[in-house]
Amino acid sequence: MSINTSLNRNIFYLALVQGSSFILPLLTFPYLVRILGPEYFGILGFCQASMQYLVLLTDYGFNWTATQQVAKYREDRGELTNIFWSVIFSKLLLAVLAFILLLVVCFFVTKYQQLWMVLLAFSPMVLGNVIYPIWFFQGVEKMKWITLCSISARFMLVPLTFVFVQGIDDLWIAALIQGGTNFIAGLIGFYFIFNNNWVGGPIFSLERIRCSLRDGWHVFVSTSAISLYTTSTTVILGFLAGPVSVGYFNAANMIRGAVQSLLNPISQAIYPRISFLMDNNYSKAILLIRKSLMYLGVISLCASVFLILFSSLIVKYGVGDEYQASVSVLRWMAFLPFFISLSNVFGIQTMLTHNYKKQFSWILVVCGLSNLIIIFPLVYYFQQDGAAMSMLLTELCVTIIMYLFLRSKNIYLIRGK
Repeated sequence: MSINTSLNRNIFYLALVQGSSFILPLLTFPYLVRILGPEYFGILGFCQASMQYLVLLTDYGFNWTATQQVAKYREDRGELTNIFWSVIFSKLLLAVLAFILLLVVCFFVTKYQQLWMVLLAFSPMVLGNVIYPIWFFQGVEKMKWITLCSISARFMLVPLTFVFVQGIDDLWIAALIQGGTNFIAGLIGFYFIFNNNWVGGPIFSLERIRCSLRDGWHVFVSTSAISLYTTSTTVILGFLAGPVSVGYFNAANMIRGAVQSLLNPISQAIYPRISFLMDNNYSKAILLIRKSLMYLGVISLCASVFLILFSSLIVKYGVGDEYQASVSVLRWMAFLPFFISLSNVFGIQTMLTHNYKKQFSWILVVCGLSNLIIIFPLVYYFQQDGAAMSMLLTELCVTIIMYLFLRSKNIYLIRGK
């Protein structure tokens, strides 16, 4: 099978994964926003965003670094076994640390003391991130299997929302259902991996774990920096403006995320291919990056324009008149898909594959810290709109700085030189 056919197939399977991760929950999204109302839907979003910090810790950048390693050694079963178990055991150690942190904040932070049951209900989301092996399937370019895992789990759990969530007293059940999806998908993924004999039995090596953590450090710093203007935006908004503002913001952000998910499969599918080509055919790797920039740029720009033009109708028919305040939030967020798509190509597809991991981290750290400076006054004066403004400005800065960095290294993606 040709390279292009294989790549297109992987993009298709990833599109199904991303589609199921947003389209199936979107079936329950209009139900939840109406039955919970802005305040309790905001509490749900606030708790989910808070638990994302623990997901971020257990993820540790492995979805990029481990994918890259698996892509390089996908023909070597022995090395794949070592990589697989070093990542799994690393994630387990990080999960222990994550739950210790959860207990500490629930004990000492008043706002979290009041929401401990909802936070605990989201805990399968963290465990699922430990065992959900999407990085492995991406690296070996066998996305059909992770597609089956993801869609099966969501078809099993998502419909339960309509059955068991009947009002605000069932908020913790809604959290449990949303948090459990990745856990079930991870269990199914483990079954496929061992049923197909792709890796051997468990190998516990402290040295390999140490190496995995070291290799993922810069990407972990990068993803942590990204959280300063993504996850942290929701959390800061919750502390400063309250759950109702979070409800308006989260409704708009889920709509934006659904549009963004249409673009993610292309980025995720080409990353292992670019990683492989970098070591074998550099000119083809650059050509693939340039093509992805062109296609992602055009598609994401159209998506952003669509959000600008139809934001009012999307909110009205998607979440209801009670969320009218989400319209302006969605308009501020409209160009995020465009900027994120460009920065993905500049940063992940180009900087990481050229081994500029440290510089990639620093750009995101600087922009993330800058966001912390601007978000507090913006949220104070403009509430949920201010949170959206801060995200837009930060993503724009990330995109511009990454583009300028690549030009400084004589890597020209928009025009050859």
